[in-house]
Amino acid sequence: MIWVTWRQFRTTILLGVLSPLLLAAITIAITLFEGGVFPTASLTGCLSFDATECRAETAQTVAILLTVVLPVALGAFVGVTVFSRDLERRTHVLGLTQSVSRRQWYMTRVAVVFLPTVLSMIVLGCSLYWAKYQTVPDEFAVSFGGYDSRLEFPVFGATGFVAGGYTAVGLMFGAAFALTLRNTVAAMVGTVIATSLLIAVFPTQIRQHYAAASVEELTLEQKSNEMYGGGTPDFSLPLDSSDLFYARWVFSTDYVDSNGQPVAIDWQQCAQLENRRDMSEFETVAEYEEYSNGLLERIKALHLDCFRSQGAEAFETKYHEDRLFWRFQAIETALTLVIAALFGGLSLLLVRRLRP
Repeated sequence: MIWVTWRQFRTTILLGVLSPLLLAAITIAITLFEGGVFPTASLTGCLSFDATECRAETAQTVAILLTVVLPVALGAFVGVTVFSRDLERRTHVLGLTQSVSRRQWYMTRVAVVFLPTVLSMIVLGCSLYWAKYQTVPDEFAVSFGGYDSRLEFPVFGATGFVAGGYTAVGLMFGAAFALTLRNTVAAMVGTVIATSLLIAVFPTQIRQHYAAASVEELTLEQKSNEMYGGGTPDFSLPLDSSDLFYARWVFSTDYVDSNGQPVAIDWQQCAQLENRRDMSEFETVAEYEEYSNGLLERIKALHLDCFRSQGAEAFETKYHEDRLFWRFQAIETALTLVIAALFGGLSLLLVRRLRP
């Protein structure tokens, strides 16, 4: 049965397996040829194949974007076609009337076609992680990175082993849609929509709940100083060895009331100063600077009164430390595999109910 499945789907298997491996090989080759990259989670810091210093970063950016798209494409072109082709041609009748059971008929396709595809995506994700964060040139060995976090979309879903989890879900979505709709085009459309929604929902609605959020709270005065200047203290967090190159992932910033509940600030309610004087109306720059400083203080006072009148008492920033990257990878991969298993069970149930 395994040999028959390989002969029938060898082109599909090669497409699913070689596409991620080829992308990984090309990205690693360019990165090593260019001498490595500065290990930052930024996606668009340097984009140009013409500039020598940007080629490796550009190649990695392209590879990351393709890796995010690949689970959707593989779900549509591999997950769907492995079943829809037989159903449309009714060649599944031959397979279901042989000595093998329906469960074995289904599980053989999953093992021979889906499993190698998922494993190749895991290799791709881990390769991109190594290329992006472990090839730092010697001259940057003690440098600091930017403000982007490895936990953010789309870098998180393309580096590490979670790409394999997304691919497993995409493939199982494809199988379930193919067995339900029995139409290749309709099943592909359904798979693309469902997989895209899942990839979008995780970073926007689910990922932030994998661990208790760290909270940084500023008084309204401190937030006002941060916005308008004037005696702003240093609120940056101390960096340990794991945070040397990476920043925290801020996923929520809100004005809050005394109970910590978010307050929606209506800026239209805040009064604006009228009849501001122009610099040309002053005889000296010093007089204008004195006027500007006083104007800024009045604006800050107006806004503070406006915020308090709307119920705001503080400003909260919720974030996760970047050192949680591998923990979040494991949690999200486990969740995607659970979803894939559920749809795999649904697909198996649909196979058992197929009529020759």
